[in-house]
Amino acid sequence: MLSENGESMKTIKVGLIGTGYIGMVHLEMLRRLGGVEIAAVADTNADLSKAAAEKFGIPRIYGAADELIADPRIEVVHNCAPNNVHFDINARAIRAGKEVLSEKPLALDSRESTELVELAEKHGTLTAINFCYRYYPVVQEAAARARRGDLGDVRAFVGHFLQDWLFFETDYSWRLDPKVAGKANVVADLGSHWCDLVQFITGHKIVEVMAELHACLPKRRKPKAGPLSFGAGPAGESEEVGIELDDYASLFLKLANGARGNFTTCQAAAGRKVDIELQVFGSKESYAWNHVHPNALWIGHREKANEVFYESSLQQVEGTRKYAALPTGHPMGYHDAVFNLFRDYYEAVAAKREGKSFKATFPDFRTGHEMMCVIDAAVESNNSARWVKVGK
Repeated sequence: MLSENGESMKTIKVGLIGTGYIGMVHLEMLRRLGGVEIAAVADTNADLSKAAAEKFGIPRIYGAADELIADPRIEVVHNCAPNNVHFDINARAIRAGKEVLSEKPLALDSRESTELVELAEKHGTLTAINFCYRYYPVVQEAAARARRGDLGDVRAFVGHFLQDWLFFETDYSWRLDPKVAGKANVVADLGSHWCDLVQFITGHKIVEVMAELHACLPKRRKPKAGPLSFGAGPAGESEEVGIELDDYASLFLKLANGARGNFTTCQAAAGRKVDIELQVFGSKESYAWNHVHPNALWIGHREKANEVFYESSLQQVEGTRKYAALPTGHPMGYHDAVFNLFRDYYEAVAAKREGKSFKATFPDFRTGHEMMCVIDAAVESNNSARWVKVGK
């Protein structure tokens, strides 16, 4: 890594906690970044951490998060552990003087996320949260056009986030255990991503929620060995358990400008793998984006032909062109969206280290807190069968 005058600079040393599915995605994308060195990983599962270290050539392995956080060489911590330890790991890393990039949801509830935001501000910590879907090039394009005024006033919005990895009763994950996942499953896991997209594209906060949360499968077979995300145990090594948390949710939403919308999410929708759709209807035009065709933005009109805009490093709004790294017609993917977020974050980390000014446009802990407030409001609405205002 070189400074502006061509002198060699030391790399930013990163430690990652949690080497399951999403942890491996983080490691893959960190490897693509220049000037970043993955210095250590930590996981309570020694087999997972050893495999990750061997695959990526990582020199140090820790058996506990505290050991990694205490390593003075680590400058940035990536928190990819399960939900129930997000708060503790994030707080300890902040107090230890590390910069922190966390998986979502930020914590178990908005009380914890409030504390994390305040703690980060107190310590001057540069934080980020992995709401990566906003980093597809045409999603950035939609938000930029909306800010430019092309969309007009936001009137309404609709959409869904559907998966099928919890379709069978033998499908089980720690995300269905309230002691680990918190008070919600699908509305926190998938709903937080979708609601972040709404706020990012429209530029308006979600202020009120009416929600129904439901378990399509009230009983499941839980592997006795202890399941990972997206994992199922062998036949004969499971036990029947009751399911308290949602694998389906339906939300009515109000934005700060008065616009109304609705959202459905389900993890038991056969054939739907990662089917995300968001349509936003403005007073001048409409936008629609679907993750099945992630490089295309549909633009709807009343008085002329509709358009389909494809990601382009030449044709996009200038500030969004850097996210479309390939020639038009070569679609960017999920890994690229994560990489785009990481690149923005580490450019800010490098600028902070050098004492330079920077503009933090990526989702941070305050963004994560806003989504925790929406999740809490959805849970409260489901329990009380009424509209609930989103806290701050």
